[in-house]
Amino acid sequence: MKIALFHANAGYGHKKVALVTEQALLRLGGSGVSVEHHDILEKTSALTRQLYPAAYFFSVKNLPDAWGWTYETLDSPLVYKALKPLRSLFNRIEGRLWLPWLAETKPDVLICTHFYSAEFFSRLKREGKIKAKVIVVITDFAPHTFWVNPGTDVYWVMTGEAKAELIRRGVKAEQIVAGGIPVDPIFKPQNRRDEVRKAYDLYPSRLTVLLTSGSFGLGSQLEILRAMQAYKDRIQAIVVCGQNEKQKRQLENTPFLFPVKIFGFVNFMPDLMEASDLLIAKAGGSTTVESLAKGVPLVLTGSIPGQETRNADYLLARYAAFAMKEPQQIEIILKNIFETPGLLEQKKKIIQTIAKPDSADNLARFVLESCESCEKKS
Repeated sequence: MKIALFHANAGYGHKKVALVTEQALLRLGGSGVSVEHHDILEKTSALTRQLYPAAYFFSVKNLPDAWGWTYETLDSPLVYKALKPLRSLFNRIEGRLWLPWLAETKPDVLICTHFYSAEFFSRLKREGKIKAKVIVVITDFAPHTFWVNPGTDVYWVMTGEAKAELIRRGVKAEQIVAGGIPVDPIFKPQNRRDEVRKAYDLYPSRLTVLLTSGSFGLGSQLEILRAMQAYKDRIQAIVVCGQNEKQKRQLENTPFLFPVKIFGFVNFMPDLMEASDLLIAKAGGSTTVESLAKGVPLVLTGSIPGQETRNADYLLARYAAFAMKEPQQIEIILKNIFETPGLLEQKKKIIQTIAKPDSADNLARFVLESCESCEKKS
């Protein structure tokens, strides 16, 4: 059985979901299964490989409101109907170099974690140019029109609400599985909070707040930390600056009235979440499901308009997270936590009803079992 996963180098979340799924397939598939993953852009033109991710990162960092308006506008059926032929033509031209690879490799399953590959492979399937099963993993809580393409065999989504939305958009219910956005099993709770806090020289009993800004260091954290100083005797903070070295140096050179541990890009986020009582972050798909799996309540801030605000809206509507539009609001959130016994525990109980920590393994089992049943029928 040959399985290939496709992401796109435009936001790390799509790649992370593909890698997590690949690991689950290798772990559960046995020797008869080969798995590989690719960036769908790797066989496009040099200009597209450069501009496609660059345009995305420039937009979300410098023009977030314009990005959000574009995202919502393109989700309109009338607008997308006019745009769809151009999008399909672009993908057809830019993706043509994948055709020899498909003919030679003949994968049994194509798993898409980005809408570019979802449209490209579903169209090839619809045109009879490939026989592989096309599985689309939607990496945000709410589906966008770009994800929905005739020729797709299965849509794997986060929630029952996402499934209902796809049905409303014309997808058959039997094509949709609300199995959760795949998340690495290392984000399951390990009951190692005291051990991890000791390892990172953190106080065992202080409220521990983890601040992240995403892998590209979007957003400023200094104002939030200053606002937290109102509770300097009761809190401690862990700050992850990502690849923003300037911000990291700025924070390291700033005195605080409470313990603050500062990191750049890290590969031990599960440990940091394990040690934390609260996570301040954008509502990115992968970060959100990791925190849900870990059972750490979120304070949502600086989310990118469009996909991330939809993720945030879902969690806030269910009282599964706190909202913070301005840095100073963290003081109010902390005040509520300290003055309302059981508030964090209440959030954690709600989180348990949403989280799907076994999603990666469940997706892998679904893929393997569905392929086995297809082989038996043939």
